[in-house]
Amino acid sequence: MTPTGPFPTRLLEVVHQHYPANLWTSEEGYVESEQYQRLLKARREALENSGQWKRLLSRLREALPECSVEDWSVLFSDDNCWRVRVYLPEVLQHEGGIKEHRAVVVLVSILAPVYVCYSSFRRYSGPHLWGTPGLFYEDVPETKPYADKVEALVRSELDVRPLPHETLFMPVPDIQCRHTRLGEARLIDCLFTDDRW
Repeated sequence: MTPTGPFPTRLLEVVHQHYPANLWTSEEGYVESEQYQRLLKARREALENSGQWKRLLSRLREALPECSVEDWSVLFSDDNCWRVRVYLPEVLQHEGGIKEHRAVVVLVSILAPVYVCYSSFRRYSGPHLWGTPGLFYEDVPETKPYADKVEALVRSELDVRPLPHETLFMPVPDIQCRHTRLGEARLIDCLFTDDRW
């Protein structure tokens, strides 16, 4: 898939401003590269200027008091996004004592004024025994009413726009980021995180 239109092309340019091309993170020169230093600076600046993000979290808690709103941002590590998980109030009970937790997850990039919203369904069968999550990047009837409220607040508080599915998963073959191998990275991995659950 190649970029179509100026917006995906611009996002690819942003990625290349923050990641050195055709280098593994373990290779000599990666950490010292201008791109990686720019990425570290962007993360530091985001952490220092988190006021809007904190206001959004407060607004989400006010608007959805029945939900658990959790900030899972890890900008001090390898993520390039703010992350909030809004857990729906109902936990489904399945056979064998297995519980299913459903959440609306929003990732807001610190590198571009864009976000992604998805639904996460995770089954829990005991202490530290989480199943592989079901991730849904399209509307899901069970979470849509919550997702609509969450997205409206994200857009109004942070002045960001959603990325369409076809743009999110656009390949960035000359970049290695976090746990994605060189040749396997996608735009969502680079602008946000490859750690989605």
